[in-house]
Amino acid sequence: MTPTGPIPPLPRDDDELAPRLARRVLAQMGENGTPPERGIAHVNVGNESYLQILDRVYVRELLLEAGGSSFKLVQGTYGAGKTHFLYCVRDLAWSRNLLAAFITISPRETPMNKPLAVYRAVAHQLERARGHERGDPVRGVDDILRRVAEQRREQDGREASLHWVDTRVGRAPIERHSFRDAAARYLRAVIEGREDSVRRLGAWLRGEPVPAAEAKEEGLYEVPGNDNGFAMLRALVQVVARVGFAGTVLLLDEAERRLSVDGKPTKAQNETVDHLRELVDLCGRSELPRALVLYAVTPAFVQNVLPAYPALQQRLGWPVQYLSPHNPKAPLIDLEALDLEPVRLLTEVGARLFRVARRAYDWKPDAGAVQRNLAQLARTVTDEQLEVSHRRLFVKIWIRLLDELRLGGVRELGGDEIRALVRDEQVHLLEDDLTGQPTFFGQPVTSAVPAPAGKGNAAVDSTALAPGKPKR
Repeated sequence: MTPTGPIPPLPRDDDELAPRLARRVLAQMGENGTPPERGIAHVNVGNESYLQILDRVYVRELLLEAGGSSFKLVQGTYGAGKTHFLYCVRDLAWSRNLLAAFITISPRETPMNKPLAVYRAVAHQLERARGHERGDPVRGVDDILRRVAEQRREQDGREASLHWVDTRVGRAPIERHSFRDAAARYLRAVIEGREDSVRRLGAWLRGEPVPAAEAKEEGLYEVPGNDNGFAMLRALVQVVARVGFAGTVLLLDEAERRLSVDGKPTKAQNETVDHLRELVDLCGRSELPRALVLYAVTPAFVQNVLPAYPALQQRLGWPVQYLSPHNPKAPLIDLEALDLEPVRLLTEVGARLFRVARRAYDWKPDAGAVQRNLAQLARTVTDEQLEVSHRRLFVKIWIRLLDELRLGGVRELGGDEIRALVRDEQVHLLEDDLTGQPTFFGQPVTSAVPAPAGKGNAAVDSTALAPGKPKR
């Protein structure tokens, strides 16, 4: 993607970047190169064009104005910033009064072939917009509904609030009546102060096991399971829209960094693709009202997975096209094609991290010397590390170097010193990369099928590449 204008300015309100938060940002990014859950806006650069498209075309026009829904793939190799981008989208969602849930798809806890596990993860991680840094997050479907009920009771009184629950939720056209009843009874229990019922109904809404006798005591006869996990997810999204939120954003992040598919797909893999196809269909039919679903994958998904599953391939289109300002409805967001060329991207990231370090430690160094070190490091990393994982490599080295300059005094490093830092970190990055096991949507596999025959990557429409991305 080519630059579309000047780089957006840094956040102006320094109160949003308190020293304590700034130190947490540096610790998390410096120790393992992962993005911070809080304060992502203070270190973000390069993906603004994608965020602007998502905000204008999908959040505002599709979700808020038309009440529709959409599914997008986010593609990037290890270290290309998939999780970072999803965190940025989460902040965008919160700024528009949308609920957001960031879910890590993993073989042990949240495999895609287990709908109940996916529902539970969403029910636990769904979160309202965060306020001040010291404020406690409101996370989990039960806590969100509790806060809604408490605010209603405080604002309108007990009887008016109960009437609102009955008319707004209890009689709502929610697909799963058992979920509608559970949500309405939970809201009523909160308003009436019946904590035993709040506990039982809250557990059921989270998808947790509830003894049959206790569930029946609350008038619930359906048990959450894999056979109704996605139906419960649909009902959850529908209830969210009924109680006053503008919509929902679901951010699904593949935990393992090498998505693959075995030459002979297993039953679990076939189930996984069926569930992903169902998720795409639900968005296409707007059965997830006011919902945006983003699923982060590696490029192997397009190369290996889609050709092996024609039903999913047909729904996402073939050849797969990249989202861009000229093609805003394309299904794929490619994080290898950003707004800035590599050296400038790293330089801008480094400048933001420098500002965070100054804020974290009330540090007032010679900015010129620090910036010259930054410029040299950005050029060296780009020259030495060709893959996009150089972004993670750069972040870890730069934060380490900022610590050295802060604690040992500011000085300008020579070219040999910079190259030694880069090559030392490259060794650690390679060791980490060799430990990963290929997975397929959270399911471990043993090998990958070859990419489709033909010149280049037949999975990508060379006439529909993201602007600025070299044609294969």
